[in-house]
Amino acid sequence: MFRRALIFPLLLAHASAGSPSASLRPVVATASSSRSGDGPEKAVDGVISDSSRWVAPDASGWLEIRLDGVHSIAGLHLHTGYRNADAVTDFRVQFGANGVWRDIPSAIITNNRSTAIALPFDSTVDVVTDRLRLEIGRSPKNAIRVKEVVVWPASQGDLPALPAAAVPEGPARAASSPQSAITPLYLNQSGFNLGKPKRFTAPTLPDGTPYVVRPAAPSSAPVFRGLIEKQIGDFSSFDPVTQEEFVIEAGSLVSVPFRVGHWWLERVSTQNSLDFLIDARHHVGNDRATCPGSFGWRDDHHFGWELHVLVPQLLSNPSAYTRLPSQIRYEAPDARQLWGALQPYSEDAPDLVKLIHWGADVIVTQKLSHEMLKSQLAYFLYAWPWLKTWLPEQNYHAVLDYTFATWSRPEADRTYPYDVSEGHDLLALKTRIGDTKGALPPGFSVQPNLLLYEVAVRENRPDADLYLAAAVRQAEWLVANLDWENPRHTKGQRMSEFLTVTGLAHLLAAHPDRAPAGLAAKLDAWADAVIRRSTNLWDFRKLGDAPDQWTPVGAKPTMWNEPGNVVGLPASIYAVLPAISDPAKRIRLEQIAWAHFDQLFGRNPVGRHFSFDAPREVEGVEHGWFKFHVGGIGRLADARFVLDGSPKNVHYPHNPDRGDVGWTEGWIQHNLPFNLSLAYLAQADTRIDVRREAGEVVVRLQAPLNFDPHCIETGTVNVVSSAGVRRRLTVTEESANDRWFSARLPVAPDEDFTVSYGGGYFATTAQLDPVLTVR
Repeated sequence: MFRRALIFPLLLAHASAGSPSASLRPVVATASSSRSGDGPEKAVDGVISDSSRWVAPDASGWLEIRLDGVHSIAGLHLHTGYRNADAVTDFRVQFGANGVWRDIPSAIITNNRSTAIALPFDSTVDVVTDRLRLEIGRSPKNAIRVKEVVVWPASQGDLPALPAAAVPEGPARAASSPQSAITPLYLNQSGFNLGKPKRFTAPTLPDGTPYVVRPAAPSSAPVFRGLIEKQIGDFSSFDPVTQEEFVIEAGSLVSVPFRVGHWWLERVSTQNSLDFLIDARHHVGNDRATCPGSFGWRDDHHFGWELHVLVPQLLSNPSAYTRLPSQIRYEAPDARQLWGALQPYSEDAPDLVKLIHWGADVIVTQKLSHEMLKSQLAYFLYAWPWLKTWLPEQNYHAVLDYTFATWSRPEADRTYPYDVSEGHDLLALKTRIGDTKGALPPGFSVQPNLLLYEVAVRENRPDADLYLAAAVRQAEWLVANLDWENPRHTKGQRMSEFLTVTGLAHLLAAHPDRAPAGLAAKLDAWADAVIRRSTNLWDFRKLGDAPDQWTPVGAKPTMWNEPGNVVGLPASIYAVLPAISDPAKRIRLEQIAWAHFDQLFGRNPVGRHFSFDAPREVEGVEHGWFKFHVGGIGRLADARFVLDGSPKNVHYPHNPDRGDVGWTEGWIQHNLPFNLSLAYLAQADTRIDVRREAGEVVVRLQAPLNFDPHCIETGTVNVVSSAGVRRRLTVTEESANDRWFSARLPVAPDEDFTVSYGGGYFATTAQLDPVLTVR
């Protein structure tokens, strides 16, 4: 389904030259062809109507616009079609530079259905020009209809929103909520997990204001009472086991309704987390045109980190993903150089496994050797014991041979966009730190080397210790050189920050005897910085300590959109928690982690979910993001569960009336950190209990698996005897809407075995010891 943009078919003329937000007035317009009386000059005459438009009797063609001089362009508004229909379908905007036409990646549009769209130009290219070209590839009914092209200069700041107007006919259109409709009691619009922090922000109410939690039905009696302190209400101890909706009431304000349940976040997010990655694949997703700078996923470049995230999802909570419905079917490539080096998976493989296969297949087939792309293969190889149920053995050997052959190779196979790497030998020490683009996070090689070390040991390779030594050497440099007081070393890495902390925490947990001196203290200091910078009404980890340092900002309105920064922080927090000994600090860190999940769902200064389509895609969400980006290299307009935007620096601490400012665009790199946060959260919430009872053993599992409170669900654990005998054991929910899943096994008194859920560094295990007989 097309993600519906802000659609206004009948609009007023654009602003005059003297207005505060003045568009650029083109001086000449020419076209490939025109219908008599409907020439190209009518597409730039300042009138947006069906009676003044350029019409060409062709399905494809072009319109060229010359401006009154060279300008830096922020974007344009494009109005096409007739009334509320027949919008141009496929088109691109180009700009003239050095005598040639250059594409603007954010303005390459396919499958458009909107008669009025705003097209901001991103920072992929600087559009500085005196002429633009609208190249139309497809239009309905073999006729191009363009009412108006409104060009906006960068000197005006952000691209203005489309002017609002009534829609006199046609079906109702999806649109974001007006800010006035969002009550300033900000909380997770969908719901909260039982036993986890539950907080809301009330920025307009004085401290000491009483509040109540009550059922959403009007005039319902309160079920929880509290006081607002420092503009925050905390009802974490409210843990009802019920399916009803609740609201917060404070003063004259009433919040949106929400629910509380076992694993509520996972219930509304697990399928969505995969849906986005299914849709956003390059070549085989829901937009199949070739995208520049893309490999496995559209617009991923070399720092997409897909396998870094997908493998932890599988290892941390396998039953949640293996029982999801299947959407992916294998497709053979039209060109063998794109994918196909790995033999196809079994069709009964879970979609998550198919996505992992896809990511590895593209890298190996295309022989991609950028250090960050080939680092992803370590995750595939490490996870092979858990993947091989569904994948041919050939896959493992193809990836194994390519990975070890290229791991320490210093050259890259091609030039990559945004590449700031200084070499591609993953055993080498990396001392350069990237900027807010997120293309070179410090320590990104630590965890891949740790995983490849485990693979090398499994393969009995004589060079195994080289990989562990490289991880340790890199960690030593990080301990000595990273400064948590410098935002560039933390939140300033934007959506890639999670690689630094998760890698260091992994080294400390897996190899405490080899970890560099000071690593535990370094992670503890990181936690201190997170806590200090989260002391505010949102429990939101700020960019820095200055009052106005909330989110990254830059020289252009396109800098920066940071949803991945926000939703990835819980992954880092949960990775570090096992190394934190102070109980109070652990409690506060978990509170901050959940505040960032809540930010995604609406506990933020504009009260909106980060996804424009959340109200129709996420259970319980009323208010989605202001808009979505129609174009872009990734062309994500049709993809599901796109994290489109997040509050900008000017929205904090509470300035919702600033409205839709800054850049909005989904990106594969924004969604993936959320997926990783789900993985670390699952690991933290998994428990196994094994005990003897009347000649049997009772195996009990607690994990994020109860997604339907109305039916009995199942999961699978692994049982390994001391003799090495392995079996998979199905555990069943003990009652509808329960936290525990269990099964019984007959067992001899002298038998012992290990029960595990998940795999590798995400596994949770429990041991059953034999009954000792005293003689």
